[in-house]
Amino acid sequence: MQKYSPNIEPRVLGFSYQNTPSIEGYYESDIHAYHFHAVALFLPSLEKMLVLSLRKALTLVENTQLRQEITSLVAQESIHGAEFNRYNHASLHNTQKTIVADAYGMKCFRFIASMIHHLSPTFHFALSAAGEHFTAISAELFLKETRWFANVPPEYSALWRWHCIEELEHKAVAFDVYQSLNGRYTTRISAMLLMTIAFNWLYLVAIFKIAKHNKKLFDFSFYKRMLHFYWGRYGLMRSLLKPYWQYFKPRFHPATHIDSTIITKWKDFLNTATKEESLQGLQATTPPQVKNLSNS
Repeated sequence: MQKYSPNIEPRVLGFSYQNTPSIEGYYESDIHAYHFHAVALFLPSLEKMLVLSLRKALTLVENTQLRQEITSLVAQESIHGAEFNRYNHASLHNTQKTIVADAYGMKCFRFIASMIHHLSPTFHFALSAAGEHFTAISAELFLKETRWFANVPPEYSALWRWHCIEELEHKAVAFDVYQSLNGRYTTRISAMLLMTIAFNWLYLVAIFKIAKHNKKLFDFSFYKRMLHFYWGRYGLMRSLLKPYWQYFKPRFHPATHIDSTIITKWKDFLNTATKEESLQGLQATTPPQVKNLSNS
């Protein structure tokens, strides 16, 4: 049996983080920077939870294609966790901040582990499916709307695009695992509500740690900008609200609620590009033609 799914390819690209600016020195605004850095801080813990959960599924799922997809997802998420650990260490600059970040990452993982310790394996998979919905709808938004990475250094925007592409590649796997094990609608929704609380708690702890470090915790204008960033006319949370609620439809499936056009174009590029071309091409807002990269 083929180990990996042909539709989900684990890619080790080896991003470079030389001459890394401080987190205050890039992105569109301080809130913009803090948001992505906060997400990067707890992503490795979420990726690890997903890997541990879905590895168990390999002993329960009988469908050959789905088993291949699980193996591919586990490989991708393991790479993501390792890469974002590198990113976090590079962007923090000094040993003291790195130790704090590592301690926060360990607290995140302990929190998640304690949350699922007494839950059934089926609920684990429901939590994984819920978490994957968060990442999929965010990834789709970030790839479609170029403004989110417009002022990000090219090597950093490449990292985020790569992550978004691969999250969309395996967007349905955890959901399909849950469904294949006769998961109930009520359990799926309960898991989404719990994951929503956990996700927001992990994020808020991270962003307030960053704000405290930068002496903005008691700055009223900081919270005003934060409200605008998330809930303004084109705010992040406001943009994600509609696709988030799609998950609560009884007949929801990720494959029918995510636009496949953009991910198809990026996959066509990555599947024919060399490693160097991939790293260069991911810095663009839209997938380039490989021949154009090669001739440049």
